[in-house]
Amino acid sequence: MNIKEHDNFMVGVQHALSLPIRARCAELTVLLDRGSLLELHSFFPVLIDNIFGPQGTLAWGLRSITEAQEDFHQLHHFLSPCGPLFKFIYTLLKDPNIKYEFPLSYLPTKIRQFLEYSHGHPFYSELVHINPQTKQIMSLLLNPFDYYIFHFAYHLINPWQQRTGAYVTSWNTVYYVLCCDYIIHFLPTDPQSAVLPVIYYNGKNPLQAIKCSLLDQPTSSGLINAENLSKSKEEAFQKNLDIHHPRNDIWRSETVLTVFTDLWLHSNQVNEPTNTLNMSYTSMPPMRLYPNELPTGEYMRVVRVLIKQLHAFSQSAKADDTHLAELKKITIPMIQGKFYIFLRNLIHRWPLDGSFRLVLELWLTYIQPWRYPPNNLIKYLNKKSPNPDVEDVALAPQNSVDREYVPFIAENLLTYVVVFQQLLPRFGRVDLTSPKMSLMLYRITKVFDQPNLPGYLKEVEQCVESDRVLYLWEGESPHRHTANHWSNNLPPLSPTSNWSTNTTIEGNRKPNVSPIINRNSFLSRDSYTEKKWSAIVKQTIFELEGPNFVYKPLFSNPPATEVYDLIIQIKRSIRQAEELVKMKIQEEEKMYSGFWGHIKYFLQGSVSNDEFTLRDRQKVPMYLQVALQNLMDMFNVTGEIGEIEPESPSLTLNNNSFDMSNDFKFLTPERVRERIKHIKYDGDPDLHPIRSTENPFLVRMLYQISSKINDVHGRTFYRLYHQPTFTGRLMRQLLCPPMTVYKYDKSIPGSPRVSTNLPPRISLRVLASYRFLTYLCIGAFCAWLFGYKIEVYFMFLIVVFLLYKCVRALRRDEIPVRHNYPTQGFGNISFNDSF
Repeated sequence: MNIKEHDNFMVGVQHALSLPIRARCAELTVLLDRGSLLELHSFFPVLIDNIFGPQGTLAWGLRSITEAQEDFHQLHHFLSPCGPLFKFIYTLLKDPNIKYEFPLSYLPTKIRQFLEYSHGHPFYSELVHINPQTKQIMSLLLNPFDYYIFHFAYHLINPWQQRTGAYVTSWNTVYYVLCCDYIIHFLPTDPQSAVLPVIYYNGKNPLQAIKCSLLDQPTSSGLINAENLSKSKEEAFQKNLDIHHPRNDIWRSETVLTVFTDLWLHSNQVNEPTNTLNMSYTSMPPMRLYPNELPTGEYMRVVRVLIKQLHAFSQSAKADDTHLAELKKITIPMIQGKFYIFLRNLIHRWPLDGSFRLVLELWLTYIQPWRYPPNNLIKYLNKKSPNPDVEDVALAPQNSVDREYVPFIAENLLTYVVVFQQLLPRFGRVDLTSPKMSLMLYRITKVFDQPNLPGYLKEVEQCVESDRVLYLWEGESPHRHTANHWSNNLPPLSPTSNWSTNTTIEGNRKPNVSPIINRNSFLSRDSYTEKKWSAIVKQTIFELEGPNFVYKPLFSNPPATEVYDLIIQIKRSIRQAEELVKMKIQEEEKMYSGFWGHIKYFLQGSVSNDEFTLRDRQKVPMYLQVALQNLMDMFNVTGEIGEIEPESPSLTLNNNSFDMSNDFKFLTPERVRERIKHIKYDGDPDLHPIRSTENPFLVRMLYQISSKINDVHGRTFYRLYHQPTFTGRLMRQLLCPPMTVYKYDKSIPGSPRVSTNLPPRISLRVLASYRFLTYLCIGAFCAWLFGYKIEVYFMFLIVVFLLYKCVRALRRDEIPVRHNYPTQGFGNISFNDSF
């Protein structure tokens, strides 16, 4: 009878998994409540594979379903932290012996190497499944909660699922919202709020050793039997320990924190070198890897939300006296090295375009923990604006950075200084007159020019440099270590004589250092504090950058040449941006002047080949002016030096001159704009991105109608189009001609450009233009004024249109139709491409 009931349960859940999302979630909720523990135990891995598709199978579309779709709320409720799925998971946790295997191949290479060469990690040591014969780690044995969290985190970095989120323009997907929910729910910042529901799972509690040490002492008291006393004592101890063991309060938070940071910040897609990426998965098909692709915008936003919450989670330890406080205290130290390596590689791989804003905001989020106190975090995570990172020039003064963050600045000095040194030359290779680039430069200078922040950075650097001078005076080289196990694979920095480098500088193994040490600073007064910061920074340098790294301060005297180079570039770009704005204003005034110009502007709006509006262009000089002033204030560049023109010989650029107009290998902004003018769309005209002069709803609806007509009558269109009779000539007037289009096949590594032949077809997209709709409405209004019905007006338009096409079809001197299609049917040509 039990076997029959089990079969009936499996049949029911398999049927539920085949239903649409809305019915699927409702049916599974009922079935999961009715199933026995044995049935649920067998079904759980099937459900997880069905939700996430880790092997490339069809998943539930968590990274493609957005808030505007009907299935969003059903999925969100089903997978929420207190929803039906987690209720199912907590039911399975009643049996601590239920375990599931998580393959090691799903883990990033760095984590796998760590597990293979070190078995002492406090989190993974109790999860590894070791082969007793070979003593090798085979997999991870996880309880139901850990198994789900591992799969959820892996879903974001799964190469099979990367393309799912790549085409989604909206960032508010089910996966993103669930990430926010899990991060806030399992990493609470309020000491009074526990992780709900409160459960008592002893699968991770070290009970046996404690029980043995406390219960092996037989005792007796008066009339009470010693054996009964031991028995009652053991039962009471077991119950009390299950309920009050500290691990019960923190193990779910520990899992979410460790798994999310390890899998997302150690992603092979970012941290692995390109030439070794294909060799990292020897047992996996090579088609699963896309080493040339970058993480999606959703990936960047999810990691940024995690960093925000971890800042608040860590700071809330100050007012927390629960067991979770110890976990909060080690949160930032646990992730700071991972984040630094992740960020350095990410900046090195990211292209020089506007999408770099995602990486920039992620970095600025991490280095500003004072912006995310525990009580304000919900406001930042639940912002409903389309782009929460948009920020104009702020006129109000910025708040100063509190002194309590100096330890964080010292421990993360490389994330401030080295990343800034890596980023600043990047802006010398881009067009700063672009609104996106000027805004990014403004954001960096605004953050680093916050009151007190440059001073704290200088003081920490002075502590490090004063200790370094002492080493050099004694004949020792800083960062000289005998260990050779460094293998973080960080990208190289420019081997200049001004800033830090991780490459060998020939003939300059001991660079001359002349720091300006302010003995009146609060750090210099305490020699213990000075040595403490110096030791922390040197240890961080050795662990992250390696023994050959040469650290040089950001705030040197005089400032580095790269700073002057950027100042010159900004001054040039300000003049160019102002001239560009004037030119755009003149173009619009000339284009829309006079009576007909006003009519044209009313019908079409502002039409320009420029991807940015005039309002965006007008903000560029303001962004650059503020960025220039912030940069000069930050590095104490005097007004006289700042006013020197670029042509001044004292500020000539060594080998990085921007005057490369005669170098055919260098793409200047002017040449890039010139090339943009000649770029044309070679794809299907019906699939062209929706223009500003078209109604999006009508474009999509008319495309669906056209596709349906072409699917039903496509063969008839093909046959009639190629007839030499009057019917053929008429069809050639009504239908779109055959053509060859090109697209990039992104399902193949390298995304090759492939051609596709389109047969004769009907296209109704022209009816979606605002110009056509305007003329149509004007005509309908005139017909109404003269007393004609709307039906008569539309019939009149159709008759006139057909008569016009018939007259044109009477011509017999047209060019014969030539085509490359088979005369027998359509071959493999289809009309069912999705919009």
